[in-house]
Amino acid sequence: MRRKLTFLVTLWWVILCGVLGACLLLFTSHVPVISKEENRMLAGMPTLSLATLKNGDWSESFEQFLTDQFFLRSEVVDAATAFQHAFSTLTVDELLSGESDEAFVPVIDNPDETEEAEAIIPAVEAEQTAEEATDQSGQTTPVITGESASVWLNHLDGTQTALFTYQLEDIQKAAQTINELAALLPEDGRMHVLLAPRSQTANKLALHLETESGWSSETEDALTALVSENVSIYSAYDVFEQPILRGAYVYFRTDHHWTALGAYLAAQTMLEDGGYQTIPLEDYTVQEIDDFLGSIYLHGRSAKLKELVDRIDVYEPLLPAQSFRVANAYPKNELPVIDETQTNYLVFLGGTYGPYRYIDGGYQTGRNMLMICDSFGNSIAPFFMPYYDKVYMVDFRPEHYDKDEARGSVKDYVSRCGIDDIYIVLSDSNGIGSLYFNRLIRENID
Repeated sequence: MRRKLTFLVTLWWVILCGVLGACLLLFTSHVPVISKEENRMLAGMPTLSLATLKNGDWSESFEQFLTDQFFLRSEVVDAATAFQHAFSTLTVDELLSGESDEAFVPVIDNPDETEEAEAIIPAVEAEQTAEEATDQSGQTTPVITGESASVWLNHLDGTQTALFTYQLEDIQKAAQTINELAALLPEDGRMHVLLAPRSQTANKLALHLETESGWSSETEDALTALVSENVSIYSAYDVFEQPILRGAYVYFRTDHHWTALGAYLAAQTMLEDGGYQTIPLEDYTVQEIDDFLGSIYLHGRSAKLKELVDRIDVYEPLLPAQSFRVANAYPKNELPVIDETQTNYLVFLGGTYGPYRYIDGGYQTGRNMLMICDSFGNSIAPFFMPYYDKVYMVDFRPEHYDKDEARGSVKDYVSRCGIDDIYIVLSDSNGIGSLYFNRLIRENID
């Protein structure tokens, strides 16, 4: 009797597995498809051949296909994450402050320690309440010691909280890097610097307008006092404060980047300061990508963040535009300007390509620019096309930049590519005190 029961149970398991297997083969996609929930390409059915069977590639690919395409996969994954986070004590604010693709990497003395340092939380971040003094208007203001500069979140009750605090030594190092770059430019060239907060910082204001009154930063004034005359330093906090207070969609909620509107506002500020009459955003044709869940969501796939689903606005170039990867100061293979196959932040330029790239909007202005950036540059770069013949870009992070392939320093590229102006557009992850700013840029200047 027991053997018969065991046989029946085994038989039913075989039948159930067979039915599930048949559903997988009959009702799931056999070609790679984009998952909106995970913002990645799900594996398709691999092609069977004698070669792939011998080297084991087919079995690995088939296993990945089974993992990515199993029956009701999205529903099962969503149910599992919902169950997990139902018992989580983390608030939405805590989840939105989590890590994403770009994390602060501090300067370290030993280059071999870079990998370990990437996991370190920014030493410049501070969540302590500022020492306060009351002026005649009754508004409390931070006491500045002169040894550091801070970014402040202003509360409606008149108090302030330090979001970031930068030591004077790091500010001086940043100014030295900026000045060395500015010295490469021709006589009429200008250097523009904007260090942008990630959404983890911006949304501490944008999502709490009922308790917060704005923000301010001392850092840009501290930098301005130390840089050359041909350098302009811009405060992203000044650029974005009023739009955010008006409820403008300047930053994503589930992704660490700014939106295309935020990128446009930053570009507009720098260009108008440079004497350009900028093109109104309304003159661009826009396409929308709905149901975007970005890097912060993907880091933990919290079901709580799904309610904050984002939208990507993509503004099309005014004239036919082209982009090319650049090595040895010469264009190589063509790259997308808008990658219509993507439904995430990669829609902007198709992502980051190195060692250099340029975009050409078809304008004849007689000037070229170079943007030193991280991924924040991908959505802002197209807005510079009407004002420059070529917008060159470089991201010095090791995963995107190869010095041997570049076959030239920034100084070489400024000379050989006819660069007139340099822009630094970096997130706070790669700003003052970071490995990117203090080492990766500096070691590639000359």
